[in-house]
Amino acid sequence: MQRLRIHSAGRRFIQRLGFSLVQAALFGCLLGLLVSQRVSRPVRPDDTPGPSLSPSGVVDMLSGWLDGGERVFYDWRIRQLGERSERSDRVVLVSIDDDTLAEAQQGPRADIAAYPWPRQVMGGMVHRLVEEGASVVMLDFAYPELSPRACVTPARTGRGALSQDDDALRALLDQDPDQSVLAFRWGAEGTRTLPPTGRLWPYRVRLGSYPGPTEARVRAQSVLALQRPAFLIPAGQGLEVWAGVADEGEGRSLGEQLGTLSASIQERRAADDAFRVAPVDLFLSLASVQVTGLDPEKLQEVRQLQHPVTPLLGTSSGYGATTLPADPDGVVRGVPHLVAYSPHGRERHVLPSLPLAAAMRLAGTQKLRYADGRLHIGDKYSVPMDASGYSLLRWEAPSATRGARGPLARSIRAWNVLLNLFDTQAERPARFDHDLDGRAVILTNTSSYAPERRVTPIGPGIANGAILGQALANILSSDGITRVAPRMDMLATMGLAFIGAFLALSFSWLLRSVSGAVLFVGVALAAGAGYVAAAGWLFVNERQWIAVAGPLWSMGLAFLVTTIYAFRTEQDVRDFVHSALGRYVSPEVARLVARDVSLMRPERRKMSVYLCDIEGFTRLAETLPPEQLVPLLNTFLTEMTAVVRATAGQVDTYIGDSVLAFWGAPVRTDRHAHLACEAALKLQAVLAQKQPVWEKQFGHRLSVRAGIDTGDLLVGDMGSELKSHYTVMGDAVGMAGRLEGANKQYGTQVLVGETTAQLASDAYVFREVDRVLVRDQPNPVRIHELLGRRGEFSGEKQAGMALYEKALTAYYARDFLVAQELFRRCGVEHGDPVARVYVQRCQGHIQTPPPADWDGVIRWRRRASDRG
Repeated sequence: MQRLRIHSAGRRFIQRLGFSLVQAALFGCLLGLLVSQRVSRPVRPDDTPGPSLSPSGVVDMLSGWLDGGERVFYDWRIRQLGERSERSDRVVLVSIDDDTLAEAQQGPRADIAAYPWPRQVMGGMVHRLVEEGASVVMLDFAYPELSPRACVTPARTGRGALSQDDDALRALLDQDPDQSVLAFRWGAEGTRTLPPTGRLWPYRVRLGSYPGPTEARVRAQSVLALQRPAFLIPAGQGLEVWAGVADEGEGRSLGEQLGTLSASIQERRAADDAFRVAPVDLFLSLASVQVTGLDPEKLQEVRQLQHPVTPLLGTSSGYGATTLPADPDGVVRGVPHLVAYSPHGRERHVLPSLPLAAAMRLAGTQKLRYADGRLHIGDKYSVPMDASGYSLLRWEAPSATRGARGPLARSIRAWNVLLNLFDTQAERPARFDHDLDGRAVILTNTSSYAPERRVTPIGPGIANGAILGQALANILSSDGITRVAPRMDMLATMGLAFIGAFLALSFSWLLRSVSGAVLFVGVALAAGAGYVAAAGWLFVNERQWIAVAGPLWSMGLAFLVTTIYAFRTEQDVRDFVHSALGRYVSPEVARLVARDVSLMRPERRKMSVYLCDIEGFTRLAETLPPEQLVPLLNTFLTEMTAVVRATAGQVDTYIGDSVLAFWGAPVRTDRHAHLACEAALKLQAVLAQKQPVWEKQFGHRLSVRAGIDTGDLLVGDMGSELKSHYTVMGDAVGMAGRLEGANKQYGTQVLVGETTAQLASDAYVFREVDRVLVRDQPNPVRIHELLGRRGEFSGEKQAGMALYEKALTAYYARDFLVAQELFRRCGVEHGDPVARVYVQRCQGHIQTPPPADWDGVIRWRRRASDRG
């Protein structure tokens, strides 16, 4: 064993274990940090920095890749959850679709023949929906400008006009206080618009004094509706409302128009700008909410607002944002329920989404509380939300529908609501029963005039209003998706890195064969699939979003690197095994030897040996040219070696056309005799199958003779320092050679020794062929022919075997006449070559009877080539 200068299996395992733990920790930490440093809200593509070779640029690029992969797995889980959900009927969509517009153009009312409809009609629809039982109506329409149907009275100066259409909408909404929510939009980019400077309005007119800000704001609203600047200037315990005008005449006219007959007109002062009230200030006073337990600094800050025009602002309605930012891939996955806005760098205001504003109206509260990752609306509703105000949507459908309703259970055509409105205005019974009792309604536009539909995890083509409706349904059911804490994602990433390293370390031995490599990869894929399934279960059943892409990447990288390292460290062991045992050693044997190289040490053990050669090969070698002979021989030896390998045997050597193989070393087994017999039968089957091909290719058929024997043999790595070989030595090797040669005498193909036949008789059928005495052996042995496996003989074959046994019994009983006749029948009826040999022996014994001490034993001489 001088050449076995390799570490033990235990020490090699410790080395691989240490390496795998280190690299698993490395990948787990790096990827875990990337996964944990996630952006909680959608980031617009314009906000994402371009590729950079700086460290921060590389980190951003890697984070982008991970986030992209994570979104794919997130969308899959969302659809899985949708398949197990029921569409909500607590929110109903009222859709202004193309059919509604077509009906309106052909309808009796000229004012709705063109879209957009008058705001008075929209207010009538809201009032009608409330009358039909709607608990709250959300208008998914932004009205940042006065109605195009505004009416200007001749008495006005032309600088501004009250819109009767807007006033009518406000008046209709006021009929149902706290049951309507108007929409506004926001933008995260751009610059804030500053109010006009004082030079445009050099004078100011006093319009009244009020005890509190509420009354003062109502008065200021009428000023702002005329597109004049309004000022709320403190005066004692109250507030005075002033309006900016161009001159004194315009001031008197404005005062008369607003019902102030003795208006005080003064020059405007620079200090007045500190008390100026802009339309946005009035809007913020109505729309802002207070949230306890939440840091407003962490909310997304918006820079632009498109709020309802001033005449539409009133205290009887709520106000919510309809802006739905998409992720970098253009998919809307959630709603920012809260955003922050700081006009001109002043006080920070918190603004709600349209669904949140509606939920506050339904809960009858203005109190919001943030705790433990959930936003609580009073004591009635709550929804998962992160500290930035962003809430992931739980979609209650696996795919988007073709209609307007999207993930919701129902949608109603706005035309049906209009018909009900017209019926009631005409004092007729409403023709449609929409079953809206206690349900929230969102009035939205899904026609060709509507903004482009949005892409969502459940598919494209979903209207903005349907998404907002789903968000409100989540709030009303206090349901949603919660993303686990960043530390949990990091722990999952690190855990899967160690799992990947462990799998590679534990199953790297499978890489020694193609099928094993497939299984090896399958183990890794199964582990990854198991984690994905577990993450899916957690998502569907617990509404918890745990990272998938990052942990899978960490597991894959740790698995790959550990595999490469383990493969390289085992290369020396594999080289030794193949150099000692041969190139065709089976993977199982190689694996066991690699684990315990002590199996290669020389020792004496009981084994079975097999020796075979091609019948008539010498004559064949003289007739075939080398370019045909060598391929034929190589093909035969390859097939023979494959059979030995398939039966866990070891090829010792090739001697011309002969093959010496053994079983029972280097891996111990008690079934070495069975395996040797199985190899002999399998080789005969392979020869029978390949004969037609070989005959066609080489022009010759091959016949193989083999001998098998079992005994105590010396086995081990033997040879010189220059060349050595793992081989066997002993009497059984020589006996196997003599048995192989004796096949020619008996006309058999496989002869086995007595010990082999005894050990394998439970699974294979043998028959005694002869009793021989080998030189230098004290006792004779019986040699047998291997006939086949038990249970695989036909009736005719069994009859032939019985006849042979009867003849052999008569032969050793010295009844040579009977034996000769029985052997003759075996040869004629069953084509038995061994029987023909005994017919000749019986004839000789009949002519010259053997002596009285005759025992039927034939004496063999040892061949010079025998190894023992």
